[in-house]
Amino acid sequence: MSLNLNDLVTQIINTAPIGEINEVTRNLSSIVPPSSTTTVSKTVEEYVEENGIILLGQYIASKYNKDSNSTKFWDYASKQKFNYDIKSNRAIDFERAEPLVAYPLFYRELVEALQTYGEDHYPSEFGYAVIPVSGEEVVVVLIGQKTNPENFTQGVGSQHTIGSVKLDIHYYEDGNVRLNFEENIDQSTASFDASGIVNFINNTENKLTFKVIEEFNTLNKNTFKYLRRLLPVTKSKINWGKAIGTYKLGTDVVNQ
Repeated sequence: MSLNLNDLVTQIINTAPIGEINEVTRNLSSIVPPSSTTTVSKTVEEYVEENGIILLGQYIASKYNKDSNSTKFWDYASKQKFNYDIKSNRAIDFERAEPLVAYPLFYRELVEALQTYGEDHYPSEFGYAVIPVSGEEVVVVLIGQKTNPENFTQGVGSQHTIGSVKLDIHYYEDGNVRLNFEENIDQSTASFDASGIVNFINNTENKLTFKVIEEFNTLNKNTFKYLRRLLPVTKSKINWGKAIGTYKLGTDVVNQ
């Protein structure tokens, strides 16, 4: 099956780890012909809305806080709207606006509780958005992100109180390993207030963290075990420069 250039560009962007989308976009824009730049921009916009990203270290752009009447995104906590600039990967064009939706009584308390939770649980970078749906319902988007290009790793996790947890980790030193994890949650909180929502997020993250670790350990001990070349185990440092004629393997080679 053959792909045209626009289909290939779309596929590359849609499979890019979130922490690398800016670099992928910049590289694609520099090599594709002018006729395909529109495809790059449009696909990145769709990617951002679907996956959600952190902007300026605090704002969230996602499909959950997208303004239905413009290209902008809502920050309901500060009652502002903003655009997402693809080239700079920044939030721009801020404007004050009054949302046409009722805020729950616990809204401000929830925002403050999420700020504290993020500082305690995400030491690198995090952002969140609390979207009021009605006077009794909210959608919470919480994203924690860690980028470490020096060690060839990127990782991002996001969670929504409406019921899904996603984890995406990319390790690319001398290879290309990527962990994609998604879990749908169908569970009600014990109490529908700020502390109840944050406790629900905390308990869910802890439970799924142990689940991922358990699954990874199972893969490591079983599936991955048979992919490795079996080598002798030694607690001594081997001087490979003197291996020939000194160690048994080297002696066998010399005798051959």
